[in-house]
Amino acid sequence: MAIQTSDIKWYKSQTVNDGNSNGGPLSANEIPDGVKNNVWPDVPQAERTAGSVKYRKTFIKIANDDDLALLSPRVFIETHTPGDDNVVLMAGTQTDTQAQASGYTRCYGAGDLDADALSGDASLTVAVETGNQGVTGQAIFQNGDLIRISDKTSVEAVSGNTEMLRLNTVNGVVWNGTLATLTLAAGTTLGFNYAAASTRVASVLEADDIHATISGWQESTSSGTYDESQHPVVCDHIGTVEETWTLTFSNATQFSCAGNSVGTVGSGSIGSAFAPNNPDFSRPYFTVSGGSPPWGGTWASGDSITFATHPAAIAIWEKRTVPAGANSRSGNKVIVAISGESA
Repeated sequence: MAIQTSDIKWYKSQTVNDGNSNGGPLSANEIPDGVKNNVWPDVPQAERTAGSVKYRKTFIKIANDDDLALLSPRVFIETHTPGDDNVVLMAGTQTDTQAQASGYTRCYGAGDLDADALSGDASLTVAVETGNQGVTGQAIFQNGDLIRISDKTSVEAVSGNTEMLRLNTVNGVVWNGTLATLTLAAGTTLGFNYAAASTRVASVLEADDIHATISGWQESTSSGTYDESQHPVVCDHIGTVEETWTLTFSNATQFSCAGNSVGTVGSGSIGSAFAPNNPDFSRPYFTVSGGSPPWGGTWASGDSITFATHPAAIAIWEKRTVPAGANSRSGNKVIVAISGESA
């Protein structure tokens, strides 16, 4: 079994606007691939004249039916915008909003190879858009970065060359205006020849493995037990969301379940598995085993268990800067991509 391209889905955040509340947790609104305005709205003339900075939060979700993890995910801008605007990426959290993201300084972006580079070269020069050069803490290329070099016509093109290489940790990036000279890690060289006219170079956002998890298990009881180490709560890569759950007992065997944001999702018994349904996907939010074990001791009315679930998704912020006086551009777009391995 392996993760298929169709298992990798992009979703909007719960709130989408241009204010501090923008962002937040994962929503059930899937972003269609290759559709105009799927993430960004058009830029009207008044905004182009005055200039603007806007943010959009997206989630990359591994909706794999077998609950396989995407290992060592790498997110990058495959093709930057051809217009006067520029878009950079920033790592988000499951719940952060624009109020937090506007203070983030580590950005990832892409530029164009400035001069032809040859197989065996240990350095290359990249031209980036205004606003992405050596601003302290905000440059899209930084020492030790993983970079992606590609002359393919698209991320899925068969012909052409692509490789990911590590920059040196000392003097790996030297800026001269909007030109970045990138020096590869010691002993590393380019594996292919690249023409400046057709080659893009991107800094790569390296994320943790993507899979659904639980955390914060707590039992509030005088004599009840649940062996969560041997019978952990099972998450579902399609149905699990970011939520804190509470199981509250009404007697020795029965309990109700509520999430801190979704509210009550049903009731269960220690004698059978409990798998509350996520109506957005017709899949369980999670599954708690039934029987003895894992349940033991004596549970009583008022006892409770709390835990948090985390979806099989990572959050990515996109920041779009439109400089004052930007020209209109028909068909302007940015292409963001992800790569990884499955177990």
